[in-house]
Amino acid sequence: MPVILGCTIILILLIHFKSRDSRKSREDLVKEFFQRELEANTTRKKDISGLNYLTIDFSRLPDLNGVPDEEGEIADIYRTLKTLDGKQMLNLSGISNTDLKLSYGAANFQFLSGCDARFTTFARKLYELGAHLSSAGEQEKAIKVLEYAVETGSDIASTYRLLGSLYTESGNHTALLMLREKAQELPETIRDSVLRSLDTQNPNQ
Repeated sequence: MPVILGCTIILILLIHFKSRDSRKSREDLVKEFFQRELEANTTRKKDISGLNYLTIDFSRLPDLNGVPDEEGEIADIYRTLKTLDGKQMLNLSGISNTDLKLSYGAANFQFLSGCDARFTTFARKLYELGAHLSSAGEQEKAIKVLEYAVETGSDIASTYRLLGSLYTESGNHTALLMLREKAQELPETIRDSVLRSLDTQNPNQ
């Protein structure tokens, strides 16, 4: 058998077996996914009373009277936040629906999803409020809002970047370092980019 022909046949066989292994691997993944889904959907309800629920503390927000708001955007944000008043929130980012049901039971899924959705709205609106206050020249009030967002576990990357820039502008480098430490707790998907942004704002870097 010619060498070139022999090599060609071997290559074809390798591709065939690799393709077959790849198909088997995909089939295993699909099977595993549906098995976990079945297990999740049949997981019994568990006690969730001890979870770290959050409700909005409006005393942590600055007085907005006298703040320029020609377009009514700040007022709209505040109204949205008021709709969350007294309602339980949870930051469940990074937890898949399947894992949520496996951990706490399928019967709790809708309630916990609602808590997570409210937290997402809360975190986004705090960032938006901070950004509008900063644009209006109300840096101290913006810092107060953004600090509250960070303390409650916000994982909105822009919150950290804006707060970091406000600390830099005010010369509060100690607060900037503390913010960087807090940013270490962010999800891996955004943590590195936030840390790089904060590092560029640090004059000592």
